[in-house]
Amino acid sequence: MISRYALSDIAAISKRFNIIQGLPKGVKPNYNISPTITAPVILSENGALVVKQMKWGLLSKGAKDTNSVFRYKTYNVPSETVLSKHSWDIAIRESRCIVPANGFYDLGSNGKKQAYYAKAKDGRLLGFAGIYSSWQDPEGVTHGTYSVITTGATDDMPLSTNRMPKIIMPEDEARWLDPTVTDISSIYDMLRSNPVDLVDAYEVGPAVHSPKASQASLIDRI
Repeated sequence: MISRYALSDIAAISKRFNIIQGLPKGVKPNYNISPTITAPVILSENGALVVKQMKWGLLSKGAKDTNSVFRYKTYNVPSETVLSKHSWDIAIRESRCIVPANGFYDLGSNGKKQAYYAKAKDGRLLGFAGIYSSWQDPEGVTHGTYSVITTGATDDMPLSTNRMPKIIMPEDEARWLDPTVTDISSIYDMLRSNPVDLVDAYEVGPAVHSPKASQASLIDRI
């Protein structure tokens, strides 16, 4: 599971993803984005790419709060089983998004707490494959929600987990966000395994384990 990522280079989003309208208010750097936190995602709206602020973690329409995001781990959707649930099947065909990120964390698994940070070797912003939906809270406020699609980790990754975000390659980004692309063969083609040697992963300190931590030093190599 991938439960933390970093987005620090806010100024690069518009140019990197060709966002004509700019960014909405409230988009700020965050070195430790965790589930239920609001963060920017990119989607197609009326023929243009736009940035929307959404909560990380899909929520059912009847959910009373965001606790189910953690209980059912709806902040991740495995690429191999994305068609196994009706809600995912609809979203992967009709509501795809890109989650911009500078990198992601592996917090450790199987009893190991060593954390890693992985970023693009060329330093560019990454675009995670995502799906989005909406949820109305008990007060009647509607929130956009999203989930990051994961795939198997490549063999060159020194991670404790065998999963990593599916990174949409730049040449596939326009097609991924195109709502007219609904055939499963095209979608699965874009969800093929990540290339080897795409990201650099290295050990970072334990501070990232706290969801309250957000300082830039979280991504420092140790």
